[in-house]
Amino acid sequence: MRFLGKIFKKKEPVSGVSEAFTKNQSAIEKTLGYSFLKPHLLERALTHSSFASQNNMSYSYERLEFLGDAVLQLVVSDYLFKTHLHLNEGTLTKYRTILVNGSYLAECATRLDLGRWILLSDSSRRGGQRDNDSIMADVIESLIAAIYLDGGYEPAARWVKQHVIAGKPDYPEELQTFNFKGQLAEKCQRLKMGNPVFEVTKTTGPDHDPLYLIQVSIDATVVGFGEGRNKKEASQHASEDSLKNWDIHFPG
Repeated sequence: MRFLGKIFKKKEPVSGVSEAFTKNQSAIEKTLGYSFLKPHLLERALTHSSFASQNNMSYSYERLEFLGDAVLQLVVSDYLFKTHLHLNEGTLTKYRTILVNGSYLAECATRLDLGRWILLSDSSRRGGQRDNDSIMADVIESLIAAIYLDGGYEPAARWVKQHVIAGKPDYPEELQTFNFKGQLAEKCQRLKMGNPVFEVTKTTGPDHDPLYLIQVSIDATVVGFGEGRNKKEASQHASEDSLKNWDIHFPG
């Protein structure tokens, strides 16, 4: 069995870091407020796929981004659950969406000035991708994963609370103006899915005070419904419904 284990055991990625990255490591860690025991995780968390392709590297931050998204969701969910004991599931979900959406994560990255540390290809840098909101948000998630893998859940949770949650203390007030339609469109864009399609399926009530029923579809799949006294309101409710039930329609 030990012999078979040696045959099939996957090789761990090389744990060294580049000489150029080593020169910046202490400055980056000071910015993050976290020192890595395994610095290759930090380098990987900042390596964009364009840089990896240009330099024939076998890794980028994309796998870390996947894990970081899950850790971020858990930390924020745990924090909200324990902090707002009187709130129902629906409101907690809205609060979480405000704190983990891509636009806000990009703000967090900008606040930390992470753009200057992201490893991009020459063409991506010239194209202004260093300040791209999607890339900035991805890097926040990849860094969360790197901290989680380096030190465990508690350091990752502390980092999220300090640099994500604490950065938006007004999230309860923001709920009043939260744009669910915009968040749905952004999520589709980040996951490289088709744009949401909104369709009025039914109109009831008198002409002077109609009630609209709108359904929203993504890649030909109906994912949500909403009612409203105007199309804008109905679209917002349909978008909220879609976000709430996202995992049902798109598991995994």
